[in-house]
Amino acid sequence: MLQKALLVCALASATLAVAQPYPTKPIRLIVPDGPGSVGDLRARQLGSKLSEQFGQSVVIDNRPGASFIIGAEAAAKSAPDGYTIFLGSIVTHSLNPFLFKSLPYRPMEDFTPVTMLSAGPMILVVHPGVAASNMKELVDLSKAKPDQLGYGVVGLGSPGHLIMEQIKRETGARFLMVAYKSGGTIVQDITGGHLPVWLSFWSIVGPHVKSGKLRALAVASPRRLEAAPGIPTFAEAGVPGIEGFAWQGIFVPAGTPRPLVLKLQAEIARAINSPEIRNNLIETGAEVGGNSPEAFAAMIRADQDKWRRLAGEVSLAQQ
Repeated sequence: MLQKALLVCALASATLAVAQPYPTKPIRLIVPDGPGSVGDLRARQLGSKLSEQFGQSVVIDNRPGASFIIGAEAAAKSAPDGYTIFLGSIVTHSLNPFLFKSLPYRPMEDFTPVTMLSAGPMILVVHPGVAASNMKELVDLSKAKPDQLGYGVVGLGSPGHLIMEQIKRETGARFLMVAYKSGGTIVQDITGGHLPVWLSFWSIVGPHVKSGKLRALAVASPRRLEAAPGIPTFAEAGVPGIEGFAWQGIFVPAGTPRPLVLKLQAEIARAINSPEIRNNLIETGAEVGGNSPEAFAAMIRADQDKWRRLAGEVSLAQQ
C-alpha cells in the first residue's frame, strides 16, 4: 500500500508540473567551482541567457571544494522540482567514481542528465625553449633525457595525468610527472620556462600559443580544432589512439518530472546555440552541446568506461 501511495504522489507531482507554467520563480544553478573559474564563467554566460528566455532569474550558487564533491552532493540532495540545476562535468561524473572509494552522491542514480553544454579536447604544449617542434622530436628528446622533461598535472587521475601516461605507454617516452595545486601555477611555470610540457585546453593555453610563449604540438581529438586548425591531431602527429575531452553539462536531481527535463533541454540548447554563446565556445576551442538527455547519458557512460580503463592501465589507486 505504501509503494502504491508513493507512486500516486509521484504521478500527481509530475501531472502538476506539466499543468503549471514553468518557471514561475528563480532557478538555482549550482556550480561546484569558485567564482572566476572556467565552469563559473560558463554558468554565468548560460544563466544570463536563460534568464532572458525564461523571464526569471537564474541564480549562480558556487559550492567549490573537495574535487567538486561539495557542489555535487548539494545538488543531488535538492528537491527534484526543476528549480535546482547543476553544472556537472567529467570530474563529477566520470573521474570521481574511480578516484574515491566512496562518494556522498551517485553520479548516474542521483542525477538526471539534461544536456551537454560543451566539450573540449586537451592540447599538448611545450615551452619554446624545448628543442622539439613535433611529437616525434619530443618523444626522442625525452628518451635521450629520461625523467628530465617534466609535465604538469593538477591531481592524480586528472585527464592530463591519464593521457600523458597513455602517451608514455604508447611511445616509450620518459616524461616526469610534476604535481601542482592549481593550473594557474602551471601556466606561470611553463610560460616562464620552468616546466617543459603540459596538457591543457585551448581556452587556457590558446592566448599563450598565439603570443609565442608556448608551442602546441598536438590536440587530443579525432579532428583538428576549428579555433586552431594548424595544430595536428595526435594521430597525425604519429601517436594514434590519444583522445581526451573534458565536458560540462547540466543535470537535475533524480526524480525531476520529465516534462521539466525536456523543457530545460530545449531552452539550454537554444541558449548555447545563440550567436554570442556559440561563437564564444568555438573561439575557445570547445564543441557546442545541446544533445538530448538520452544521448547525453549514453555519452557519460561511454566516458566513464574510457577513464576507468585508462586509470586501470596506469594502476591508479583509489583514495
